Amino acid sequence: MKVKGLLLLLFVLLMLVVAGFIGSQNSHLVPINYILAETEMRMSVLLAVTFFLGVIFSVLLVIGYILRLKWRISSLERKNKKLSLPTNIT
Repeated sequence: MKVKGLLLLLFVLLMLVVAGFIGSQNSHLVPINYILAETEMRMSVLLAVTFFLGVIFSVLLVIGYILRLKWRISSLERKNKKLSLPTNIT
């Protein structure tokens, strides 16, 4: 388990280094048009914000899916318990 954690840490650090390199190469200002406003932002910041929002949205979807599966499992376990009650046949 320790090796797996170490490899995961190294992978995350590598991704952060790559993201820092990509961010440093994208320092141009780009216009961002909202519905009611407009602003200019560095490309690296825009990429980081959209990536972060994508990760948050994905995590919320996965959590919802996992919760739905857990509720389904508990419902089926209750039905299974109800159906498998011992009968006293003598």
